[in-house]
Amino acid sequence: MNKRVLAFLITLIAFSCILISAGPHPDDTSREQQVWRYFSARLDTLQGRLSDLRTTTKSGDISAIRQGFADSRAAYKHIEAFVEYYYPSSALRINGAALLEAEPSEPEEPQHPSGFQVVEELLFGQDTLNDETRLVAANEINTMEHDLRRVQNYVAQESAPSASAIFGALRLNLHRLIAKGISGFDSPVLLASLEEGRETLAGLKAVLSLYHVPRTFQEKTEAAIAYLRSGPGFDDFDRADFLTRHLLPLMEEMHSFQKSAQIPFTQESRAVRTDAVHFFEADAFNRYYFAPGGTLAPSQELIALGRALFYDPALSATRKRSCASCHEPGKAFTDGMPLNASLIGGQQLLRNTPTLLNAALQPVQFADSRIAFLEDQIHDVVSNKQEMGGDFAGIVTALKKQSVYQGLFSAAFPSQPDYWQKAYVKKAIAAYVRSLVAMNSRFDRYMQGDAQAINREEVRGFNLFMGKAKCGTCHYAPLFSGAVPPLYDKMESEVLGLPSNTDTLQPQLDKDPGKYRLYKMPHQMRSFKTTGLRNVALTAPYMHNGIYRTLEEVMAFYNRGGGAGLGLDVPNQTLSPDRLNLSASEQQAVISFLKTLTDTVNTNVY
Repeated sequence: MNKRVLAFLITLIAFSCILISAGPHPDDTSREQQVWRYFSARLDTLQGRLSDLRTTTKSGDISAIRQGFADSRAAYKHIEAFVEYYYPSSALRINGAALLEAEPSEPEEPQHPSGFQVVEELLFGQDTLNDETRLVAANEINTMEHDLRRVQNYVAQESAPSASAIFGALRLNLHRLIAKGISGFDSPVLLASLEEGRETLAGLKAVLSLYHVPRTFQEKTEAAIAYLRSGPGFDDFDRADFLTRHLLPLMEEMHSFQKSAQIPFTQESRAVRTDAVHFFEADAFNRYYFAPGGTLAPSQELIALGRALFYDPALSATRKRSCASCHEPGKAFTDGMPLNASLIGGQQLLRNTPTLLNAALQPVQFADSRIAFLEDQIHDVVSNKQEMGGDFAGIVTALKKQSVYQGLFSAAFPSQPDYWQKAYVKKAIAAYVRSLVAMNSRFDRYMQGDAQAINREEVRGFNLFMGKAKCGTCHYAPLFSGAVPPLYDKMESEVLGLPSNTDTLQPQLDKDPGKYRLYKMPHQMRSFKTTGLRNVALTAPYMHNGIYRTLEEVMAFYNRGGGAGLGLDVPNQTLSPDRLNLSASEQQAVISFLKTLTDTVNTNVY
């Protein structure tokens, strides 16, 4: 054979091998089938461990029961990515929060929690197990087995997913590990987050090994697992170091491989862009995900119109109050008062004025979560007789007479000839509020790779926030609000037992019923939305009634265990009544971290 021909054939074969190892071809489903078989086999493992746990729970030694529980949780964490992605309803029943839920149509029929968190509290919440507790726990485990069997049936009937979906599910689960896993959210009694994090990463490694990812990825995964194994206990674990030196670089490696292997990013509509490296990346969040269906990214002309309307007192009945009267840019779009004055003489508004910064990044509005979209919130505020008392028909008539608005409306709605309607007023203001996304703080720069952006005390505060202080189990990173990661399609509310005074010796329970006013659900009495903490250093006073003027007062309240910790009778309090036992130094460190969330953009330019 001619030497040139032989050399060409050798080169061609080598090049073909490189292409094969780089990633799956569009018509190559063998890897996806392997992943699905792996998932199915691990479901069988979990089912077997739950069955053993149920049997042991009925009469076994308590140490054997607890080991069985740990083994079952480990098996679940291995495949949590796929259970959550494909079967979210079952995932909620298997590993949902141990909190009551209810539908507005059936307020007196709450849906009781189920799954691992309920079992964990039963098995680890006391030193001994009586027969009744054993029976309740065994029945709960039996329910979990039933839910898992449903998942197994689905998996057996469905074909393997695409590589895009597999990578999307894994990335979402890494976000879940960051925001909920290492904070202790779903291991509230055991605080076994670090051990379970190892299982999450082991599952990731096992699945991606089927795609022949580079050795560097496997090494980074092994290093992250080793870091979790060698680290100190839950309270002292250095989450900042783990994230910046291990988990986020691992996500970068995974993102790079997906691109090089030409595996498309999923086209699903999500709060976090599906092609983002991770949710700490600049512009990772899609502010229009939370808008009404069909809402498009606004033009600068529409935002300019919305800004003009936001600052115009013509929207109020008195012609003296604008949106900016209660949402001042220099105060992170709050007003600096416990409660603002009502337009009805001598009265105050019911609740503290919230910031509008990042209001676009939450699925519901108002402290009682009564409204979903900004457009409807604007309608509520403008037409509310206590707040602005405006009449939209009169507002539109007045605006139409002003030449400046004729030009602004025409530029904002060039393809809408009939724009003199209240709907377009609300669209414009909502577009302006959606422009007020502030995610460029020192903390953000630190998570994006600038190790000098925050100091050691602030890093310590972040670690406490996400660990011992348990702030991160309600104020989820990176939004630090109650929007539940990694989908952010639900907003948590909590019962804190907030007092109406600051006298810790004779506290009085605040009378505001919160979400209970909407549907009269008993468990929602005094329940309020978990607000975002970004720019919190600028938004004093705090809480829905503005009772606390400093972050130090807020930290002291939580450190005591909320209202129940103060001695108030709050039977439905969702905040743990146990003291956090944070020292004065630790409380101050958390406050130092919170101050890193102040956005670096000059809010006066808005």
